[in-house]
Amino acid sequence: MYDESLILDIVRNSNQTILALDLKGRIIYWNQGAEDLFGYGKEEVLGKLLPIVQNKNSYELQTLISNSEKRKGLTYRTQKTNKDGKELDLIFQTNPIIKDEVVIGTSIRIHQTEVIKKVNYLPFNIETKQKEQKRTFNVIRELIILTLYNGKRTINQLASESGINWRTVEKHLTYLIGKKLVAEIFSSEYVRIFELTEIGKSYTEKLKNK
Repeated sequence: MYDESLILDIVRNSNQTILALDLKGRIIYWNQGAEDLFGYGKEEVLGKLLPIVQNKNSYELQTLISNSEKRKGLTYRTQKTNKDGKELDLIFQTNPIIKDEVVIGTSIRIHQTEVIKKVNYLPFNIETKQKEQKRTFNVIRELIILTLYNGKRTINQLASESGINWRTVEKHLTYLIGKKLVAEIFSSEYVRIFELTEIGKSYTEKLKNK
């Protein structure tokens, strides 16, 4: 039988960035890795809303919590600013926290993309590049549209759900907006949200029938 205090010590002292939120978005755990990455000490953040999101009505925060309530995890790329104002390019991996069969919050592991790139795991990089090359522009745009058919999405969510690089998604969204198939309904320093227009919905119905 494992010792829960030992597991907690391993997580607490991990050099990975690990934090946890309750279902209202308030921080309930903040390890040394989170403090080192974002510059906020535990005493500054515990019991408060995530300082790197700041807005309790953030679509991103709502999505994290909603997925956890449905017992689903989420992986996406995002940009955040630390306490000193430095912009960070990050990968968020979230999972529900379940106690006595009840979801009580969300755990988040955070990776810096520049650290992942230094690993340079060639088989993954080559495979991803080959997949991108095999897809035509039309296929990429249709994947984006079909993903948006499920509802409003951020660029990171579209990338995660469609399997398309987020920069590629961003580029093709510009084209789709120009064709009036997609509309940008919210934009801030941290997140942009898109949805299908009525024209886009009609077009998607035709795609689904194909």
